[in-house]
This record gives sequence, structure tokens and C-alpha cells, in this order.
Amino acid sequence: MKANKAVKLIDLVGEIEMQIDDTFTYINSATGEVFMLTREEIGAAEDEKPLEKFPEWQRENIEKAIQILEDQDGIYIDFTLRNDFNEYELMEDFIEALEDENIREKLFVEIQGRGAFRRFKDNIIEHGVDKQWYDYKERKIKELVIEWCKGRDIEIQH
Repeated sequence: MKANKAVKLIDLVGEIEMQIDDTFTYINSATGEVFMLTREEIGAAEDEKPLEKFPEWQRENIEKAIQILEDQDGIYIDFTLRNDFNEYELMEDFIEALEDENIREKLFVEIQGRGAFRRFKDNIIEHGVDKQWYDYKERKIKELVIEWCKGRDIEIQH
């Protein structure tokens, strides 16, 4: 399904960077809107629960979930890429690409076991490679998004 309206690359990248459990991201191909729904909101739409039982701020999302469930024209595209993006593997790839062998070795040790993400972030700051990491991560996420969109004939607005 070709999206009618271009989708902003920054919106899609932002959704991947957030990666909140129990949330699902969709693209409205008619408008280019990117939005996130919770499992609870989708469940409420599936169970046809009355909107009045939910807080005002949640009703709009439940209405969107209903539209997705009733979508016969393929307007809504599921953009939940949780299984396509693995930040731990990305950290490993980044470390491998570092030129300084001492930093590489220290970072590989630090990403083992519980608390790996926190220790990684602390250590990239300590070793002065944090800017490199965030640039690398953003570039890799953009590559993933662009490839995903190309495969679905979705136009991206840079």
C-alpha cells in the first residue's frame, strides 16, 4: 500500500528511540501522522468498552484504535519495529567500530550482565565517545527506517 502523504523521518526515528513496552506505533497513510497506542487502548477498542469509562486524554487514542480495527482500506500501517531494532546489538557494533582498543575492551566488559545499558552510557561519557555513540545510533535508526519504508513504498519527508 502506497502511503498518500509523506511521513516525517524524524517522527519515525523518535518512535523507535522511545520503544516503550506494551505500546504499538501506527502510521496514518492518508495524513502521514505517526502515533502510539497502548495495549490497554487497543484492548478497549477490541472489547468495545464505552469511551466514558476512560479518562478524556485516552479517548482519542481509543477512537484511533477503533478506526484501525475497522480499517478495510489499509490506511493504517503498523510501525511497531520492536523486533527489528536491538539496542544491545547496536552497542556491540558501535564498540567494535571504535578505533581505540583500550576503550573497546573496557566497554565490552561493561556491557556484560545486568545494568549493561546504564554502565555503557556512563562509560561512553567517561571515555568521551558519547557524541560518537548518539550520532552512530541515530544514523543506524535512520537507515532502518528508510529501508523499512522503501520496502513498503512509503514516502519519507526528510
